[in-house]
Amino acid sequence: MGRANTQKRKKADGKTTKLRVFVLAFAGALFVAMIGVTIWHGLHGFAAASLPLLLSNLALWLIPFACHLWLRRAVSDAALLILELFLFFASFLGSCVRLYDLIFWYDSFVHTAVGYLAALLGLFLLCKLSRAEQQKTALIVLVCVAVSLAVAAIWEMYEFLTDALLSGTAQGTPVETVDGAFVTPVYDTMKDILCNAGGAVAFALHYLLHVWLKKDLGIGWLMRDFTTRKPLADKEGEQTCPSCNTNANNAENDSKNS
Repeated sequence: MGRANTQKRKKADGKTTKLRVFVLAFAGALFVAMIGVTIWHGLHGFAAASLPLLLSNLALWLIPFACHLWLRRAVSDAALLILELFLFFASFLGSCVRLYDLIFWYDSFVHTAVGYLAALLGLFLLCKLSRAEQQKTALIVLVCVAVSLAVAAIWEMYEFLTDALLSGTAQGTPVETVDGAFVTPVYDTMKDILCNAGGAVAFALHYLLHVWLKKDLGIGWLMRDFTTRKPLADKEGEQTCPSCNTNANNAENDSKNS
């Protein structure tokens, strides 16, 4: 009986969900769109965007496919969707469509949104490494906020490297000092980090409301998706979710005993 249940679970795990199909189709469509954007800039002499920057942004849209092919169930459907939302707003619309230059508040909006999404990355890691619902609320909030701030630091290092290697201005336009040297002001970098922190705080409030009100509020669905792509059925046909109740432990014990 235990072997039969294991085979059923493997078969269920191998199914591609509708959300996964949408995520991959979305990544493919944006990859094609990025090729079109690169060609358009090429026809205009790459005046608005450099070729290395466009190619690096084009390569970013291969990450969802790499995760699907190599990591499979280790990266859930919702995690891939969160990654693509980040790439769409920050990379495609921001860098390639140049909304960073066209809309003055867009950069702050993206960093705030990324702060929230990066906190979800912390929740994803907690769900993968332990039973997040069994951890203390304060610990979950602390880890998620810390991961969000770490992502902010890594992103600023990425912007610094692209500015240094590709002669970009992601961290601001250099200004000349009284002694003739050119330096980049820290205002833009610190504003980005503060906006990211604001997004992390927004996630913390969202999660706390989920706990205090005992409502799903989307957090419960995300935690279930982060833990397993699809709830598994026990031998009586009852849908169980290892990430949100104790039926998973009972199912494991029944499988061992059989």
